[in-house]
Amino acid sequence: MIILPLLSVRWGEAMLGKILKDRYKIIKELGKGGMAIVFEAQDLLLDRKVALKMLRPEFVNDKDFVKKFRHEAKAVARLSHPNVVSIFDIGQDDENYYLVMENVEGRNLKDIIKERGKLSITESLDIANQICAALVVAHKNNIIHCDIKPHNILITPDKQVKVTDFGIARAATSTTMTVTDTIVGSAHYFSPEQARGGEIKARSDIYSLGIVLYEMLTGEVPFKGDSPISVALKHIQEKPKKPSLLNQEIPPEVDELVMKAIAKEPEERFNNAAEMRENITRVLKGFQKANNLDNRYELSDQGDTKILKRVNLKERNQAKAETRVNPPNNKRYLTDPGQKKGMPDWVKWTLGLMIFFTISIIALSFFYQNYMEVPIVEVPDLVGMDFEEGEKVAAQVGLHLEKQNEGVFHPEIPEGNIISQYPPAGERVRQTRTLLVTLSKGPAILTMPDLTNLSLREAEVILDNNNLVIGEREYIYTDKVPEGSIVTHEPAPGEEINTDTRINLVISKGTQPKMVRVPNLIGLIRQEALERLKESNLTPGKITEELTRRFKFDQVARQEFQPGSEVAEGSKMDLTISKGLINIEGAEVHTIIVRNITIDPWPREQRIQIVVIDNNGKDIVYDKVHHPGDIWQPLTINSVGPTTYEFYNNGELIRRIKRG
Repeated sequence: MIILPLLSVRWGEAMLGKILKDRYKIIKELGKGGMAIVFEAQDLLLDRKVALKMLRPEFVNDKDFVKKFRHEAKAVARLSHPNVVSIFDIGQDDENYYLVMENVEGRNLKDIIKERGKLSITESLDIANQICAALVVAHKNNIIHCDIKPHNILITPDKQVKVTDFGIARAATSTTMTVTDTIVGSAHYFSPEQARGGEIKARSDIYSLGIVLYEMLTGEVPFKGDSPISVALKHIQEKPKKPSLLNQEIPPEVDELVMKAIAKEPEERFNNAAEMRENITRVLKGFQKANNLDNRYELSDQGDTKILKRVNLKERNQAKAETRVNPPNNKRYLTDPGQKKGMPDWVKWTLGLMIFFTISIIALSFFYQNYMEVPIVEVPDLVGMDFEEGEKVAAQVGLHLEKQNEGVFHPEIPEGNIISQYPPAGERVRQTRTLLVTLSKGPAILTMPDLTNLSLREAEVILDNNNLVIGEREYIYTDKVPEGSIVTHEPAPGEEINTDTRINLVISKGTQPKMVRVPNLIGLIRQEALERLKESNLTPGKITEELTRRFKFDQVARQEFQPGSEVAEGSKMDLTISKGLINIEGAEVHTIIVRNITIDPWPREQRIQIVVIDNNGKDIVYDKVHHPGDIWQPLTINSVGPTTYEFYNNGELIRRIKRG
């Protein structure tokens, strides 16, 4: 379990300083991925730094991995956009498969979120807008990324976004792909349709981007769990909390944008990345305007960054002063020198400030009385109660409930009762806080799908998608169902079941083979043993050679299957061949042949044992039950140094022989 990572570490260190194809000199390791290691390298031909992504050595013999690795290069090489990491070259040096990519200076978005907790609303929308720009060009080329997450988003020092790692990107036919045997992506970010292992379209990337935007705004992902499967189920079943519940600075229009992007049903999301990008630009401009933010840079329609000239306030005021508007009909009026002048400016300023402070004091007093003076109470534990009972318990401490979603199925908690709550029990909050609860829809009643004739992997995917668990597995021979496929199952197809029902499977082992008896090869020389195997319609498996205590060179010391047992015709049998006797002291070697042992006419069952004691220790070299009339097969015994041979019948010593 730990050998492959250690090999990868040593291999990664060994690659430093190497030159691939007389062009790319590896300088240092930048990071590791699930199937590749990324190095910084020097392009000796063009004299520039590049990133070199190399397939891990444990995968070079795996055709699927190599195909997937090359697929990434071909997919991304078709994309040319400032928000997509460029691919310069793809190559192979001996058994090293590699991609040569743009070396991006900067950090990945996940590290930035971990460091800062959450990003500002403006910065989050700006980054999402640039990711959208990359997705627009990818989707136009019929490429679905399938793994949009903060780890795959690089941010340069000048705030430019680079989308990378199209390692599981899929070239889509009519922008559609169906996955039945695997779940592709990362659990916290993939879409409900990815979690189901179902049809994946461009809107799956929009969902993942929505999750990334949610995390940038709040510092948290909407769904968490103990395992990837539990997170996947939440993507399918649970409604996420609005981002504004975690970050009260988020305005409704940003809430609406995020919740639309992460809608459960693909048709409820944005139609495409371009539409989402238009909405992000509109919301960002509105947010900046509403909050009087410094708008020296703003997103263009193409997502580019513009530098706007700063307005000179002195020139602006001067221009206003020079502008005059004549009264209607262009009549001019002379001021009567005796007419009373208006209120002096300093009096106007004083009255204005007094009014401002008076209103501020009243507003602060209102805020304090309605918010700061609200008592702090402890959140009660409502889990397991029905909604009405929960409302009463919450009301006793001055809190009120709100249903977070339409409810989820639960195998144990009755329908209408509370499964979870937020904030959790025991937390101290002000009485103005709303408690969000999720209600149970009771155990899900499902119709048992028909799994017969499906492969075991296909059956597992269907059961996982229905939140069902496999119970007992029984394997049988049959010529009616292919090996590895489902023969039958319990419950039967069409039966109504709960989600906690365990599904028992009967799986085909294929056509029952002809059984043959295993020959006794112990003590035979190698060639003779192989011939006996062939005569018995068996084939040799793994052959191990080692020094032994009782067998001379090239004799069979052990065999995998017990002599006389039955195995399938054509089975492989492992053998251990002696490299010679263990003889550390170079002592004399003795060989005796036991040609006959008398089997008494009584009792009916007689256990014959032969024990050898020599320089190599004490061994029982023969142990078998005989019956009166049995024919004894000659037995050859080898020993080293002074030897004692002991013969037993039903545990009673009947003879002892010494040699040397």
